[in-house]
Amino acid sequence: MKLPRRSVLKALGAFASLPVGRMLSQSIAHAQGMPPLKFIGVYHPHGVSAECYARRPSETDTQFDLNFADSALTPFDSPSLYGGRSFKNRIITFEGVDLAVAELSGASGHGAAVTLFTGSMTTGGDHNAQGASLDQYLARTLGLGLNTPFPTLNLGVGSLGDANQDAIAMGPGGAVIRNQLDPVVVFDQVFANLTGNTDVTAAEAARRRGQSVIDFVRGDLNSLSGRLATQEKLKLEQHLSAMRDIETRLNAVRTTTTCTQPARPQKTGNANAALNFPQIYKYNGGEPYFDRIADLQIDLLAQAMLCDSTRFATLFLDDIGKVFTVDGVQLPADVHNEVAHTYSGSGSSTIALGRLNRYYYGKIARLMQRLDEGGLLDSTVIVAGSDMGNPSAHSMRDIPLMIAGGANGALAMGRRLKATGTGLNSHAKVLVSVAKLFGDQSNTFGVSTDPSLITGGFTGL
Repeated sequence: MKLPRRSVLKALGAFASLPVGRMLSQSIAHAQGMPPLKFIGVYHPHGVSAECYARRPSETDTQFDLNFADSALTPFDSPSLYGGRSFKNRIITFEGVDLAVAELSGASGHGAAVTLFTGSMTTGGDHNAQGASLDQYLARTLGLGLNTPFPTLNLGVGSLGDANQDAIAMGPGGAVIRNQLDPVVVFDQVFANLTGNTDVTAAEAARRRGQSVIDFVRGDLNSLSGRLATQEKLKLEQHLSAMRDIETRLNAVRTTTTCTQPARPQKTGNANAALNFPQIYKYNGGEPYFDRIADLQIDLLAQAMLCDSTRFATLFLDDIGKVFTVDGVQLPADVHNEVAHTYSGSGSSTIALGRLNRYYYGKIARLMQRLDEGGLLDSTVIVAGSDMGNPSAHSMRDIPLMIAGGANGALAMGRRLKATGTGLNSHAKVLVSVAKLFGDQSNTFGVSTDPSLITGGFTGL
């Protein structure tokens, strides 16, 4: 399969203003050989230990180590944990990004959760969002999810989301969409009547189409290189490197991947008692089972994506609650008050919060692993973040935020980006950039009294 040359050259003509990676995405879309683009928004609580998250002084946006002492990000570069996989080149982390829209509207740290995926200001003492979350906007407003059985899946662990500090999925006007907490209910809704199938021939044809597109586009990009300034050549080489990674993964995609019905979870009576989860609600007996429920929800979500039951989802990971161990180290009994609220930016408080962050990033890495096992990570955009930066101050400045996956080659992954603007650097601009990946042409996303906070994509992304 060959693309019309005029289509490729038209994209190259916009090189000065558009990333080459997006051109590649458009070309692959023409080829119709890559899976449909999917979106998952993941929330985790308690902000971030900046010292365990931030880039080291000598590092650059493309040259960095995730395994420094006490790093919160080690799950993304731990092949021994994820079947030989490292996800270092499948993430983009952000620093210096703020929940500016929430701060401008007077939200507190916990009340800003509703802003994470809506980019929306809040009103009232309950911090009510005024707009839809990105998953709902893409799936329902733009109609990209209407041809699947479930336009969106909104899963959670611990809290229903009926309080705004626990809500991340919103319909039009900010209507709260509750988190589905029970893995048994998720199974019965999504998989009970599922009939699995295997289409090896179609999978192989899709792989070959994607490969031929990459070969064709790469030739034109190489010829373009001689006409570029040094700085632009460096950018181009970064995109070409990303293309080589995609090429390698296309060749490695297993054509035996199937949509299969997973085992129905059992709340009790499992041969291994560690697999039981008789309670699911936080503060109502569910805390000891948080880890088991989180793993089930992650695995079910990934399988739902693999079966094309949905392409848009959110996953709410709540406070882990009572006594918990991370990397073999026991955390205090109350991580909210004894870890998050005691964080001071130095000493043991930094390490403790970094360890808690590492737990949540491990769950995101597990989701990436499951998607990668099914050959879908490259066609998925995962946006993960929290409702605050410094949790002891409930600050909405410098929040942890990342994009993971592959976006069908439209983003150069494996980067650690720092916001360059002065003043507030609105996270909503990242949401604008993500919406554009799905073809949204509005150049704005969210609701704010200051339109500049929700207009235009994130510089450098």
